[in-house]
Amino acid sequence: MANEIVTVCLPPDTHQDLCAAIESTMAPFDLNGDHQPYQGEWDQWWLGRPGEEFDVLPGHENDPRLVRAPADAHGNPRHRTPGECDGGPRGLLDFTGMRTRAAQLAATLDHYHASRIPYRQRQPAWAIPTEHLLTLDGAWTHVNATRTGSSSPLDFANGYLDGLAPDIVIIRLRIHC
Repeated sequence: MANEIVTVCLPPDTHQDLCAAIESTMAPFDLNGDHQPYQGEWDQWWLGRPGEEFDVLPGHENDPRLVRAPADAHGNPRHRTPGECDGGPRGLLDFTGMRTRAAQLAATLDHYHASRIPYRQRQPAWAIPTEHLLTLDGAWTHVNATRTGSSSPLDFANGYLDGLAPDIVIIRLRIHC
């Protein structure tokens, strides 16, 4: 069993009851569930994970629709860097800034230091997608999977997330699988 990250896409009105929206969206993939067809992917989830935050577009840091988990998976208070969040409406998340920062970081690191920085933080193509993506229509994609057909799961995840409407909510969950 491992801990991984899934990027979850939710409808615009999710902020009204985030926990219920997450529970409903994730239910078909619960390893403990009895749903048919069985699609087990996780047995526990937690909102957010330190080091896996999204950047917030400058000027929107205080928007109440941004999602910020107050505690980590162990119940310890999370310390925040201004301008970061665990999710929110696509239009408030700074995907361009995240990719630019990853490219700049990659350009400044030698091999020794690069091995100490998580791959995702230094690769523009991985700055937004995580190991898994759960789309609005309920499809679970293993982004780390090998190429199938003309595009890779990573290409699909980047294109899908970039193309979402500004009001679609995107969050990151830590899952135990």
